[in-house]
Amino acid sequence: MSKTRRFARNPHVASGVKARRLTALGVGAVTALASLSACGSSSKSTSSATTASSGSGGASTATTTAAATNYFKGKTITLISPDSPGGGYDLYARLFAPYLASALGATVNVENVNGGGTIVGTNKMAAATPDGLTLGLVNVGGDIASSVEGQPGMNFNLSKLSWIGQPGQVPNVLVTQPGSGITSFASLLKASSPVPVLDVRSGVGDLLNRVVLGAFHAPTKLVTGFNEVAALKQGFLAKDGKLIFESVPSMASLITAGEAVPLLVTNSSPAYTKLLGSTPTLTTELSSVSLSASDSAAVKEALLLSDLSDDFAGPPGIPAAELAVLRSAFDTAAASAALKAQAAKQNLALGPTAGASLGGEVATAVTQGSSISPYVPSKG
Repeated sequence: MSKTRRFARNPHVASGVKARRLTALGVGAVTALASLSACGSSSKSTSSATTASSGSGGASTATTTAAATNYFKGKTITLISPDSPGGGYDLYARLFAPYLASALGATVNVENVNGGGTIVGTNKMAAATPDGLTLGLVNVGGDIASSVEGQPGMNFNLSKLSWIGQPGQVPNVLVTQPGSGITSFASLLKASSPVPVLDVRSGVGDLLNRVVLGAFHAPTKLVTGFNEVAALKQGFLAKDGKLIFESVPSMASLITAGEAVPLLVTNSSPAYTKLLGSTPTLTTELSSVSLSASDSAAVKEALLLSDLSDDFAGPPGIPAAELAVLRSAFDTAAASAALKAQAAKQNLALGPTAGASLGGEVATAVTQGSSISPYVPSKG
């Protein structure tokens, strides 16, 4: 079942965006950028753009850009959030929707399509007509892990999606219940019997459960059968398990209410300093615990993949001119002072990555050799 909310255009918008450096994922990202246009444009759109440019030069290009800009005015865009209302993807979708609407002169409807650890929603977005009127948020890191493992149900190719931008790198947090007997990540590693971990059987949470807890040799056991994070949280409150490893925005309400205690966070972020206090980071734990080279490499790769989430994209083949307009609208929305203020109010991390840079990072992450495969063994 899906839920839809309508966002009309908002007049309070500025311009600009910060692009993330690509060095974290390796120099191959720079090479990948050279072929990015093939991922976001159909052969038809590439041909028409080339004809326009070769005909009258800058004037034709300006005409094409103006036509693409006018194309969105007055249109209705569906923005698919692949989780339930109140989830991490939903929060970013609803944060950006009114500002995207304003920048495009359009109406943006957020539609929640949950299931499969975000795969169901992404399947729907990727299968839509590539006209720029159906977009979605994508769980890149979790989808790559699911692909390495051979999980069924993914009907899309990450490298071919039309990448628009990423709001920021969203940290993930490992939490337990008050009174669980687990007082720190170090105490978890010393547990005398396997600790039950609640797990949605795909996505970044599943990746972190398998790779991070596996590489640190934490005595845990996965409790699966949950289809979405909302159900995971219900199981946690019912004490069906003692641990959850999911995004900070998804866990924030439980932490704030004192119903969950943070043990470990993948990355520190100023947006969550008050919420998480002195919770140790994954990098800190890596430096304090002796792991084998293969275990350490797997944890580092899982950390990089977990940073590639909450990404805005469209189906493969959005024409180049329309994709450029969507990327520009995302940049404008991300730079809006009003959006930044709202993000701070909601404790949502910002640090935008432009669409072209994001596409290069995704391409590199998809094609690079994998250190996580021993922890997410192929079902093939």
